[in-house]
Amino acid sequence: MHDDDLIAIALATATARGYAAELDATVTDRTPQAHVLLGDPAAARGGGLLVIIDPATGAVLDTVPQL
Repeated sequence: MHDDDLIAIALATATARGYAAELDATVTDRTPQAHVLLGDPAAARGGGLLVIIDPATGAVLDTVPQL
């Protein structure tokens, strides 16, 4: 699974959980799980979400709010 695919899954997950649609996305780790860090560029601090995805299946394994 490519970074663009992982980011699309993470953004869809964040939107479903009520986060802003305008989030910056970075894939920070890929093995064995992909970590996609979403940050709100309008927030001085926090407001983001870490989405952990299984890159083999595309399943969201966990979400962790970033303070």
